[in-house]
Amino acid sequence: MTVLAVLLWAVVLARLALLRRDRRQRLLWGSLCAGATAITIALPALQSGRDVPLAAHLCAILGAHLLLRLVSAVTGAGQAGVQWALAGAVLLVMAVTGRHGVPAGPARLTAGVTPVETVYWVVFEGYLVTVLVLAGWACATVRRAAPAGALRGGLLAMGAGCLLLAGFGAGRLVLVLARSGGVAVDFTAWDPWLGALRGAGLVLFVAGGAAPPVARLRAVLAAYRSLLVLRPLWGAVRQAFPHVVLMRPAHSALAWPGAAGGRLRVYRRVIEIRDGMLALREHLPACPAAPPGEDPAVTEARALIEALRRRAHGEPPADPGGNWAPVGPEMTDEVVWLSRVSVAFRGLNRAAAGRARLPRPAGSPR
Repeated sequence: MTVLAVLLWAVVLARLALLRRDRRQRLLWGSLCAGATAITIALPALQSGRDVPLAAHLCAILGAHLLLRLVSAVTGAGQAGVQWALAGAVLLVMAVTGRHGVPAGPARLTAGVTPVETVYWVVFEGYLVTVLVLAGWACATVRRAAPAGALRGGLLAMGAGCLLLAGFGAGRLVLVLARSGGVAVDFTAWDPWLGALRGAGLVLFVAGGAAPPVARLRAVLAAYRSLLVLRPLWGAVRQAFPHVVLMRPAHSALAWPGAAGGRLRVYRRVIEIRDGMLALREHLPACPAAPPGEDPAVTEARALIEALRRRAHGEPPADPGGNWAPVGPEMTDEVVWLSRVSVAFRGLNRAAAGRARLPRPAGSPR
């Protein structure tokens, strides 16, 4: 449970950046935060076999209420006033029936359950099970219209997690009702099975909630990797034609944050490189045939280095001129191609710099 609590808090922190996006994100974050708080409060009692504090159960009800509000926001069903009244009634009943403590440990539940305690568990578990079943149904409904990828997979995992948690609550409620009816029930024997069901449900729910942020993080990292790969080629173009760079990298990072902003920065860098190559085209001589087996990206990088050299030395425009290699029509094709050219450009420059270093004569001053 400690690992699950840490993972849940990690998801809560990871979703902080999404709070300003819309109301649904705020409701989901509030539900996760309330659930993490409930687990954190209950964790010491669960590990020592003591009764779970009432505050943990109240936080769980708050998280379930926010989850129900999220289901209503997604499906358009339900009335806010009714849901608030229901949650308030549940909290009131729990506060009254549980003010002197409610047995939650397996040993105490096995010893017996009073009618007041039965009311407490029926209200508590009944509300949680109802909300979790509705949440699982909502995840299954929304998943059909969700785009393929992390979002659809995350909804599937969250829905399955909700149903497993509902199964945990329903199973414990059945055992409590059986014990209150006089049936001998050994909660200690059932506790490992119910705990496994609860743990699996929490893992799936947390993993599903973390899937979209993790996918966005991967997209951001991929964009930054593309920016780093393109940097040698972009730097050479910027040095030759400073006017093609309309925004400094630091400024663009602040203006376009996030995954979408990272893609825009990559596309902008590609456009700036292409603008520089267009301006450099008059210095591009007709390229001789590439050596057999040479990577076309290396050939393009050699031509680019030669055009930059001719421009730097003030040589007249090439006659006849050459052409840059044709690329596919999509921007992603440009990104892939120019990334290969940039890697080759960097390698050729390093090789040329290594050949330019002459060995130091013996006895020369350092």
